[in-house]
Amino acid sequence: MRLVFAFKVILTTAIAIGLVNIIARRPWLSNSRYFEGVALSHDLSLQVKFGEPVWMRVDQTAHYRADTDEGGEEFAKLVPRGGHTVRIKDAETGENRIYTVTLFHQLKCLGIIRDNYAAKRPPSSTTRHCMNYLRQSILCHPNMSIEPAVNNLGSAVRGYETVCRDWTKVYEEVDRLHGMTSDVRRV
Repeated sequence: MRLVFAFKVILTTAIAIGLVNIIARRPWLSNSRYFEGVALSHDLSLQVKFGEPVWMRVDQTAHYRADTDEGGEEFAKLVPRGGHTVRIKDAETGENRIYTVTLFHQLKCLGIIRDNYAAKRPPSSTTRHCMNYLRQSILCHPNMSIEPAVNNLGSAVRGYETVCRDWTKVYEEVDRLHGMTSDVRRV
């Protein structure tokens, strides 16, 4: 039972961190290089106009469970309908390149870890890649917010409010790149 609770805490934290990584990057501070119809910063971050911040409650949820088919379906829906990759044409070379949007790569990895955990299998090479990738992502773009804790071990308070950038704007931009009308979803 403790293992299931620990997994849920880690998974919930990883999802929150993945969403907050968008906030930490601040691509609007970078010099831009323009690809055909897409503004990218010098580090190839999508230039998304986030607008006003959104409120989010970080808390336990009945969604995204590791032990139900519905949880797997919910994780699958976190990745845009057109997939987690986008094709972007370089205006200088005319070459089409395939990129993965980090947010969606992270969410896809969480789904892979969840599926591996739900199947009670030893970690696959893809699962190991995902664990390492998420570790590196968290270290590269750490969320420096403080969270309420109930003891010196860092056990988290069951829920709290936070302010995020509107991640639905990233879904809208990727849907646009896929040539689809936006199907905005909230986590």
